[in-house]
Amino acid sequence: MGLVRPVADKLDPRFFLYQYLSPNYQEFLQSRTVHGSTVDRIPLKDFPDFPITLPGLGEQRAIAHILGTLDDKIELNRRMNETLEAMARAIFKSWFVDFDPVRAKASGESPESICLRLGLTPDLLALFPDSFQDSELGEIPKGWLVRSVEELCDRVAMGPFGSNIKTSNFVPTGVPIIRGGNLTDGFVDDRFVFLTEEKADQLRNSNARPGNIVITHRGTLGQVGLIPSDSRYPRYVVSQSQMVLSARSKIVSGRYLYEFLRSPIGQQALLANTSQVGVPAIAQPTTSVKAIRVAAPPVAVLRTYDLATKSLFDHASSVEKQSATLAKIRDELLPRLLSGQIATAKPHTQVEAA
Repeated sequence: MGLVRPVADKLDPRFFLYQYLSPNYQEFLQSRTVHGSTVDRIPLKDFPDFPITLPGLGEQRAIAHILGTLDDKIELNRRMNETLEAMARAIFKSWFVDFDPVRAKASGESPESICLRLGLTPDLLALFPDSFQDSELGEIPKGWLVRSVEELCDRVAMGPFGSNIKTSNFVPTGVPIIRGGNLTDGFVDDRFVFLTEEKADQLRNSNARPGNIVITHRGTLGQVGLIPSDSRYPRYVVSQSQMVLSARSKIVSGRYLYEFLRSPIGQQALLANTSQVGVPAIAQPTTSVKAIRVAAPPVAVLRTYDLATKSLFDHASSVEKQSATLAKIRDELLPRLLSGQIATAKPHTQVEAA
């Protein structure tokens, strides 16, 4: 292989993309980064200076196909999980926001018609009342209670003070720290920095475990994540910008409280006490979050909801783990394929450096 600068008629576009995703390019970025007082930048004039290893066009296409097949599957999995997520949200909205089963029964619609239209079983439909009652939150199904987050949780705890977690505390493996990037779309169980077990023990009040809810109270507000029961790690530490909630399982499910907090009505309640002075933050976060009022259905309804959505979330979790495995394989193959350390089945064609 020769070292060349990009030449359009000699490059497969996707192969070209993978050159810029390679570790070599990341090293190149680091070497050319200009560190400013506010942001880091790469001078545009430096971009054309990145040299790439250029095999023949057939080899390029073979490499791009191998890596692209993995990325295509990861993208397909992402879209599948979006669909599963949308289905779960639709059920939550229908049952607990729009109160569709209750409204249908109150209107006098026949049970057979309701079950067919809403996809319910007769036993499930029987769990919903056929009328509403007034409450401080407005109209809610009869027999449901209005409870505070404090009543619904065994624990509402803040993350540690910033001085208690420093970059010097980070280690290659150990107890992962949940940061903003881990709450970009629900809970992202990847790309952590770690603390030692001993340091995590010192911060035990900020430990989070499977089934716990994590919310951001400072910075990017509105982020909410639910640590899955089959999470990669047995415990985590939340960052200084986050809080951890542990639902009281005898009266509410973690899944229900999580879905409520990220629903439009839950987000409105969560952000009602936002302070815009300096970095956006929830004023008096522990007090504010504990005071949020929630319409709490009977436990039988919540258990049915958890059961109805379990298969969706189990499937999503399986797909997410598959994507993580595929991404690891891709990341390991990428530099080895680009360097020629691993050859494809296609014959290799030498191209002179430009």
